[in-house]
Amino acid sequence: MPHGAHPHPLPHPLLERLRRRLLGPLFDRLGYDLVPAVPDWAHRPLSGPETAALIAAAAARLDADLAAAGLALPGGAHPAVAAFWELIAAAPVAQRRGGNGFNGALQLYVLMRALRPRVIVESGVFRGLTTWVMRQACPEAEILCFDPDLTGLRYRDPRARYHARDWSACDLGGLDLTDAVGFFDDHISQARRVLEARARGLHRLVFDDDAAAHRLHAHGGPAFPTIAMLVAPRSGEPVRWRRNGREFVYRPDDPEARAARAAIAASHAFDDLHAATGYSPTRITWVRLRTEEGA
Repeated sequence: MPHGAHPHPLPHPLLERLRRRLLGPLFDRLGYDLVPAVPDWAHRPLSGPETAALIAAAAARLDADLAAAGLALPGGAHPAVAAFWELIAAAPVAQRRGGNGFNGALQLYVLMRALRPRVIVESGVFRGLTTWVMRQACPEAEILCFDPDLTGLRYRDPRARYHARDWSACDLGGLDLTDAVGFFDDHISQARRVLEARARGLHRLVFDDDAAAHRLHAHGGPAFPTIAMLVAPRSGEPVRWRRNGREFVYRPDDPEARAARAAIAASHAFDDLHAATGYSPTRITWVRLRTEEGA
């Protein structure tokens, strides 16, 4: 890509002035934010020392997270972060709201490079950015994409198999899931997804939107219980919160929550990377389930 070129065109100067002077204040009075529809990675350092510092800081945190999760990436995270820095500039999906931003996409890329799955089950496709990220990380993997509504796709992987339904409604009996990974970004109870995955022989999982109980009130459209809520030490007292005028409750002793908690052998929530990169925080969590032997 030529130096200074933008794969996702920036707003026209006249439209940007209109947004700032007229439309922005109008939407502000109505209680909404009007922002340019460009991805966060369109904003990036251009000078060498700052770019190198960002890559090194992100790699250091990712190395620590991989070690804490019991995962290994040959050569460490730094080469993968440097490769991703170049790749993301040409991503075919530009999303400003919803889905993954730079940090979530980077974590997913590095995790998939470390896991090296032969099969990837993706539940929650949205516009297709994460499918593209996983394809860059695992060029030879078989990818199965599940989402009840695929009309919003902006990227369709030519080798992936797409299903316009929930993944739990699909028979995976013909697949060897020994080296498979499930990626869940679908706003469905993460306890339910844990139990579904274990029932189908899928034991290596990655979850997005894994908010802790004390932060759930600030999370848009949370799926609960999250992995953080399942593994957190807690008495039987229910967790209650209010969002957009509605009250919610999670009971740790719910049978589904208890079963999912017992199925989790290990989990690790990755650093949100905001301090390293300046981009919006993310909530990616790695989960390993117990096998039938209980390991």
